[in-house]
Amino acid sequence: MNPYQAHEAFSGTYAQAIEDGVWLAQFHSITVDLDVAYEEVKQSGKLNPGEKFSGYKITGSMTGHQYDSSFIKRLTGFMRDPKKAPLVTNLLLVNDDPAVNSPYKVQLYGVKYSKFPLFNGEHGTPVEQEFAFSADSFEILED
Repeated sequence: MNPYQAHEAFSGTYAQAIEDGVWLAQFHSITVDLDVAYEEVKQSGKLNPGEKFSGYKITGSMTGHQYDSSFIKRLTGFMRDPKKAPLVTNLLLVNDDPAVNSPYKVQLYGVKYSKFPLFNGEHGTPVEQEFAFSADSFEILED
């Protein structure tokens, strides 16, 4: 018997990005990927090489509507003040769908934004912005 029921599937509607206790409500789409790296290892007597784990990289993006300039100002603050370093932060990603028994939570550490818009606009369309980032590490949290 299938232990999962269709109504128990997570809905992205309830996904949130939280930074320092503040819900970044302007973001309606969040994607984070873990890319695992392997090095080829040649082996005597085999035509194909084996693979050895050599690390991983965490990358992601958040997309949302623009309401003001505060987020972009925080990300570009280091460019206006030579004594500041680029923003490095932590993000808590939570999907707390009420139809599911418990929320799914991923804590990202050492988040660094690598690409973000300075300006975009299209007549008759709400302005949408995408922010690309990488992270140093992660933890899947249990409730």
